[in-house]
Amino acid sequence: MFYPAYINLQDRKCLVVGGGAVAERKVVAMLISGGDVTVISPDATELLTYLAQIGTIRWHKRQLRAGDTHGYFLVCAATDFTDINTAVFTEAHEKNKIRLVNVVDVIPQCTFAAASVVTDGELMLSISTSGKSPATSRRLREHFEEVLHASSLYTLGYEDGVPVPIENQGLPYPVYLLLENRTCVILCRQKTTEIERRISLLSQCGASVVCPTPDEMKPHHLEDAFLVIANKPSAVGASCESEAGFIREYLDEPSAGTHFTPDLVIDDNLIISVSARNSQDIDKAKRLHKKLANQFENNGYGAFIEFLGTHRSEILKAFPTPKKRADFFERLINTVEDSVSGLQTPPTICCLRLTNPGCSAECLFNWVRHGNLERADTVTTNLLELHSGDRMCDQ
Repeated sequence: MFYPAYINLQDRKCLVVGGGAVAERKVVAMLISGGDVTVISPDATELLTYLAQIGTIRWHKRQLRAGDTHGYFLVCAATDFTDINTAVFTEAHEKNKIRLVNVVDVIPQCTFAAASVVTDGELMLSISTSGKSPATSRRLREHFEEVLHASSLYTLGYEDGVPVPIENQGLPYPVYLLLENRTCVILCRQKTTEIERRISLLSQCGASVVCPTPDEMKPHHLEDAFLVIANKPSAVGASCESEAGFIREYLDEPSAGTHFTPDLVIDDNLIISVSARNSQDIDKAKRLHKKLANQFENNGYGAFIEFLGTHRSEILKAFPTPKKRADFFERLINTVEDSVSGLQTPPTICCLRLTNPGCSAECLFNWVRHGNLERADTVTTNLLELHSGDRMCDQ
């Protein structure tokens, strides 16, 4: 499971290596959140070129050089070249100890993953399936866009096909931290309910959690820490905070940290984060959080995502391109069993019990939800073989 965090990027230095469409989306997200963005790439999209021309970003029109990642708070590699992406991760994270590093679509070389975010202008909602089912994440995002009359936060930058400025909206930068085997320090004198909740969540994410009291804290606790949680900055100490590279959350003073944790809806590997964009919308956010908790927690979504995750490596091997993988996932999710004609993909899209909570269709989602994993496995394997055969014919 990934750990949700809303990062404070205001005036923090961000580096994006790459100048294509994926890099463009990363840059837009960072600019909306107030990041101070630099792009390194020999070429760039029309929007990135325009943003550099008007001074919104810095663009170094060249290949990556040794030392380029030094001094940044957050680094993202979004090129089409594995060797360049690997070099970015190695230098930024392993050499320069930068905590927030992302190599697009390469989870082992990521300390965080970007969130899928929608907004209705008052609330922000982000979705993660912990990398196990992008198709489910996309389906949920589309559902929320429809029912909340919301839109993706990052579809900005063009009007009628023409590049336009990107404004700093003062929003947090929603991400999901990959904490497997990473050291997370919680400084506390007593384990309150909130502290216990954080310990549980961090442990579920595979983190190595250390909980010294402020009096017990030693320099070695912070030297290798990826994440530090405390009630106030004074618990960490000004000198430690300024010299260390760890990211930090202060429960009593959220604005003083590098991030905060929003209200969460969790069902195993499904994590939905809800946050108000402004203080006057906090009550609305809490009402939505309660509604989503009733709908999604303990209702089979986590089990469904876990099931899809068990087949993800087979699908990645069979379908190397994102488009073909997405097409297969859609066909798999939409497969139902008809008592007369057998398995078929209906003209309508499987509701995943989103629009019809009482749906009892003989479909993959309900098979998994009710524990009929043997049936679900059989259908998945058969469709994978069928689709793989189609792929071979196409080649």
